[in-house]
Amino acid sequence: MGYAKYTEDIEKIHSQNIFGTWLDFQVSPPVPHYHCPFCSFDTKVKDQLENHLLKEHRDAAIFLEHDDRIVPDRAVFRVRPVHLKVRCPALPNGIEVAVTSKSRPRGEKHFNDGQLLTITPPDEEIVLLMLCIGVFRREYAISFKKQVFQARLTPYLIECVSKANTSSTTWKWPDMGRFELDLMKETGLSTDEERHRLAIYEYYVGLWLEQNQKSEYARHLEKSFEVLRDFDDPLALLISSYFLYRVNSFISISPRLPFPRLRRVAAFFGTAGHDGDPNVMMSGCDAEQEFVLCEIAIADCDAAIFDAVSAVLDRKELEALRMCDTAEQRLTPGDDQAQARIWFLRYRILFGLGRSVEARFFADRLSRCVVESFRNEAESFLKRN
Repeated sequence: MGYAKYTEDIEKIHSQNIFGTWLDFQVSPPVPHYHCPFCSFDTKVKDQLENHLLKEHRDAAIFLEHDDRIVPDRAVFRVRPVHLKVRCPALPNGIEVAVTSKSRPRGEKHFNDGQLLTITPPDEEIVLLMLCIGVFRREYAISFKKQVFQARLTPYLIECVSKANTSSTTWKWPDMGRFELDLMKETGLSTDEERHRLAIYEYYVGLWLEQNQKSEYARHLEKSFEVLRDFDDPLALLISSYFLYRVNSFISISPRLPFPRLRRVAAFFGTAGHDGDPNVMMSGCDAEQEFVLCEIAIADCDAAIFDAVSAVLDRKELEALRMCDTAEQRLTPGDDQAQARIWFLRYRILFGLGRSVEARFFADRLSRCVVESFRNEAESFLKRN
């Protein structure tokens, strides 16, 4: 009787499903949620979070730190080696980091959030760091200097330089002396600022001597560069970068240079020697709209080359060829570096127009020039044609 009653109660419980079946007690796996650390976005799909970060917060999602401070896109360090912390806190799978410099080929490595990246940039050499999430690239330009000097870019200095830009073509030697006096007469200059202004004077002396076909111009331009490369103000950066352009050291010019015209020209010549179709040019038609605090006068030949590059980028090849003719007429005798730039320009333009026979003529000249990147591209073209 007791057992029958027990089994009856059990069957009654099962029929009423008071406690539920065995399956009812199984715990369902939790549905993952991915929260954006920068806004209220929430998703159950991990890829959607990464796409959201890429679209809405990509600059905040990946960055570099040094001593717990965010590194700017263009940074100069005084200590070597440089230890940089790769930050990607919202990307648990980490990111790819590519390191490139003149002395080392491009190399990529995977980094997780908080890992240290150590680089040892040589003097005056730009090391490019590329942080990558899918198709997105964030670029840093890192360089090393033993010491960085400071100089104020005062309104008076900008005014003096602006006057020199417009009137230096008509100067006589006494005008050069007056320009030096004008630069130095502002009160309250520190020792570094005096060196800074004398170096600016040396630059304009070199430019004036070049304009007047005097061979000693190069020594003055080099002297200016040797001083100004250790200053971090925009005017020193511009003069130093223009000097690097003149000696065809395009890889040493920062891709973040805040002077759009020179940056575009350096990028154009900097594509020399790369694999692929040499007719693929840099675009950047909106770069001319950037605000520039100051400018400098440049050699007449380079002014024509700059115009030719702008015409090429705007797909006005015939106009670019005419500007190459102008550059040839203004070329300083013995300036082999500028001559190589003109040959390279002509080669690129003629190649783009499909005039291979004429392009071959200039490629043959470039194959014997001193600029390695020009020479490599020319040799590659000659092998194919």
